[in-house]
Amino acid sequence: MERQHGITLELPKVLVKLASYTAFSGGTELAQALEPSTFPEVVAQRLAETREARALLSTHNDIGLGGVRDIRPLAGNAARGLMLLPPDLLSVRSTLRAARELRRALLKLQATSPRLAAIAQGLFESTGIINEIGRCIDEDNLEVRDDATPELATIRRELRESLSRVQEKLRRIIAQSHTAKYLQEAIITQRGGRFVIPIKADFKGRIPGIVHDQSASGATLFVEPLSTVDLNNKMRELQLREEREVQHVLQMLSNLIGQEAPSIVNTVALLAELDLIFAKANYADAIDALEPRLETGPRSTLRLIRARHPLLDPATVVPLDLDLGPEDRMLLVSGPNMGGKTVLLKTAGLAVALSHAAVPVPAAEGSAVPEIDEVLADLGDEQSVDQGLSTFA
Repeated sequence: MERQHGITLELPKVLVKLASYTAFSGGTELAQALEPSTFPEVVAQRLAETREARALLSTHNDIGLGGVRDIRPLAGNAARGLMLLPPDLLSVRSTLRAARELRRALLKLQATSPRLAAIAQGLFESTGIINEIGRCIDEDNLEVRDDATPELATIRRELRESLSRVQEKLRRIIAQSHTAKYLQEAIITQRGGRFVIPIKADFKGRIPGIVHDQSASGATLFVEPLSTVDLNNKMRELQLREEREVQHVLQMLSNLIGQEAPSIVNTVALLAELDLIFAKANYADAIDALEPRLETGPRSTLRLIRARHPLLDPATVVPLDLDLGPEDRMLLVSGPNMGGKTVLLKTAGLAVALSHAAVPVPAAEGSAVPEIDEVLADLGDEQSVDQGLSTFA
């Protein structure tokens, strides 16, 4: 179906509504790019998938894609050797864990949802990656855990001890009565990663040390007392060792993901496919739509019973009936301005287009659409059904 004909029928607006029922960007992109198929076997397969999803979600509303993200770019970066950060790693873990849970749930329901289970069969059971990220990354603080490696645990223990020593030394300095008059404030702060105390500029040199910064007004100098230089040096050395070990852990986890990048990319693609199917099911339930009978062969008909335009308010829209048999080659529609001619034409075109995209249509039981090669639409001036705009209004 050419894009312009779809725009004329306002199909993209319907697809935006459909996309609002997707769970993540992968499914959203598929929904907004959805096109009718001209292959009856493909349409039948996709309609059957939507039918399975509606039946499944009516009894298992706990099944879904919560926690899924489109992590394909992250997997690609990891495959190129790039290091992923903790939030990225947790996105990977959340997505793979959701995929694992969905796979297991759908495989248990294979008897009643065979098509959905067949898709889920291809999802990557990445328990090793899920467990390793969970072991190494703190989900609450978004940082590498102390016990990710024995080396990191040792470094952080020594770092806490070193921090305690330097702060205790500085507290003793600012607590001395003869230094109080030199201080701008009796506090400990940091400059350039080193702990310092604020000295009044007029008393520069009264507390021997290294000046690391000064206030905007120049009235305060931030001084590292000489007696804490070695302690600060030790602490800084430990901080650098910690950074290197953290990067080692992050790179190790990234490499694990990079090694499985093809499986991860395929899994996200399958999740997007399932997301679209579930979105069709939820959208169909929301607009009270049904799956029309898809007729093939030369005797097929276009029969719409109490059909409604999907962009109009179901509480106020007037349903329409339309019956074109195999001998009917043309339907001439006449009526006054604002009488609903455009709505009828667009409703019929959308019903056919959506059916061939495996999206149920708002119509009553007994509706049927024919097998098609193409949907063509030319309605003259640009019009907008959902905004109540017609050529002459």
